[in-house]
Amino acid sequence: MKTILLSLLMLSLLAPSLARAAFYQWTDAQGVVHFTDNRNNIPKHYRDKAQRVELSDSTPAVVSPGGKTESSAAPSTAPAPGGHGERWWRDRFKSLRTELKTLQDQRAGLEQQLVELRRKRTIFQRARDREAINRMEAQVSVVDGKISEMLNRIAALDLAAAQAAVPLEWRQ
Repeated sequence: MKTILLSLLMLSLLAPSLARAAFYQWTDAQGVVHFTDNRNNIPKHYRDKAQRVELSDSTPAVVSPGGKTESSAAPSTAPAPGGHGERWWRDRFKSLRTELKTLQDQRAGLEQQLVELRRKRTIFQRARDREAINRMEAQVSVVDGKISEMLNRIAALDLAAAQAAVPLEWRQ
């Protein structure tokens, strides 16, 4: 009896289960595609335009606001994944990564200036040096926020590309 129960347990663990997840997708005014798993995270003015994306181990499907389900599997005659060509995908990834690199370089420059300001503060102990340090730290914080936003935009584009079955070499 124990052998049978153990065998059934092992069989149930080995059998593939269907994983299901629902996400929401919307495009903002700048054309950036966003994804979330919580409808409350969608800005109010985009909620009506948001589409529910059903993901499972099988083919992903997009559920339009009207309730119609559209399969996201591209037919074999589709000209390009996600409705865009190779050049669009490559340009989009390149522009986001270029902007990210610019922000990271800007942050490195600000960090260097901050180190110099701290060195001056240690030597001269002036109040205006402390104010400059505070301003510089605020600038670094703003750039950090922009970098975080840019990383989120790249991740959202990568997720959209993955759902549209965009080849990996187009995402480089």
